[in-house]
Amino acid sequence: MRITLKHLLEGTGVSLPAGLANQLVSGLAYDSREVSPGFVFVAIKGFSRDGHSFIERALVDGAIAVIAERPVAINSHIVLINPTGDNRNLLASISATFYSNPWEEMKTVGITGTNGKTSTAHILRWIMENRGIQTGIMGTVGHMAGGRNIPASVTTPDSLDVTKYMREMVNSGDKACIMEVSSHALALCRVNNVRFDVALFTNISQDHLDFHTTMEEYLNTKKKLFSLTKEKGVIIIGTYARDWPEVRDAITFGERDEDTYRITGIQVRLSGSTFILNTPDGDYQVIVEAPGRFNIYNAAGAIAAAVQLGVSVADAVQAVSSFPGVPGRMERVDCGQEFLVAVDYAHTPDALERVLKQGALLAENKLVVVFGCGGDRDNRKRPLMGRIATEIADVAFITSDNPRTEDPAAIIREILSGIPEEYSYLVEQDRAEAIRMAIEIAEEGDVVIIAGKGHEDYQILGKEKIHFDDREQARNALADRGYKCVL
Repeated sequence: MRITLKHLLEGTGVSLPAGLANQLVSGLAYDSREVSPGFVFVAIKGFSRDGHSFIERALVDGAIAVIAERPVAINSHIVLINPTGDNRNLLASISATFYSNPWEEMKTVGITGTNGKTSTAHILRWIMENRGIQTGIMGTVGHMAGGRNIPASVTTPDSLDVTKYMREMVNSGDKACIMEVSSHALALCRVNNVRFDVALFTNISQDHLDFHTTMEEYLNTKKKLFSLTKEKGVIIIGTYARDWPEVRDAITFGERDEDTYRITGIQVRLSGSTFILNTPDGDYQVIVEAPGRFNIYNAAGAIAAAVQLGVSVADAVQAVSSFPGVPGRMERVDCGQEFLVAVDYAHTPDALERVLKQGALLAENKLVVVFGCGGDRDNRKRPLMGRIATEIADVAFITSDNPRTEDPAAIIREILSGIPEEYSYLVEQDRAEAIRMAIEIAEEGDVVIIAGKGHEDYQILGKEKIHFDDREQARNALADRGYKCVL
């Protein structure tokens, strides 16, 4: 796509020298390494790096204009200043202009909440694809545009990438886009200009307080999604967990009598669950093969959203029955053993409590958990997770997660500080060894939950990312016990 610089910056307040007005823009970049001739480079002050330090590099690599948040010591007429000083918001605006608002050319769903975003998004995509509706997705376990897999480093990409991927979806024949919208994305302007046909809220519990400071701020940030609906867009809210926001005329799903989509008759088993969904179009039995009660709520939310996109309840329910599950979300590691081993991304107090309570319901004998807490993240949740794990599980192995630049032993000490004296636990800092020990003690009818990393295939030690996959480690441990595993 090529538009003039004047067109690109129209309405932004950025003063443009007359000689630059008709310059053709061939691309945008906020990372100077992505700049090519004809690009506009938007310098953003980040948390660890400042894009203003790379302006000279962008100029050398052929940028036709640079937009800075503040005056810089570079004497060039093509270095422009954003008078608002907010280049994150500006990047969202000019990305929308450059890629011609792709969200207006397809159905769009934004899903926010502390837990359940990924599963709900993937169940919904499964429903849409099942009905022959080619659908793109953006989220934690990866993005997909027009059938092309795109690795994900964050749940919701920066505004430029969001817009670029959505344009690729449209151009590749996708008729819908489902996006997990994180609180960081909402706070950092990544979806400021995107508009959604459906804004879906799953639930809220403690997370990211290193970034948002308070739960009130965290919730208010999540609620920003509701202001991003299209003119005839709808809001869908899960009422099954506490602290859900009340929004006038919102569609709701949960277990209350007044919910638009009411969940009743829940039956949870080792291989999955069944429930009755009372809808405006009648009552339907829903089968969910993925284990865990929380997948009932995720499925209900996905069905509610699918109906708003034009799918019948009956068709949505039928599609859900064949949903294979999401990588790293209560994902079974099955080598023919007589006990359940499941890997889950639960890394917040609420998510850990949910997955362990489901594990306890499924366990015919003992419940075993392996978990840790990430470094350089909200440390207030560590003692809470220590208490939850030892309170619910029969055996808790406390280990390392992604310690990043923190001392793993110090993180573990903070986890231990929340454990009451009457509860027992085992500490093994080496995560691979902790997983091996947990599986070594498992017997028939046990449930082993390996929590915290889910789909991730790496561990971050210091600033180094090494290969590490909980599922691989579990299969290795099961193979050591003589089970037939595909390694």
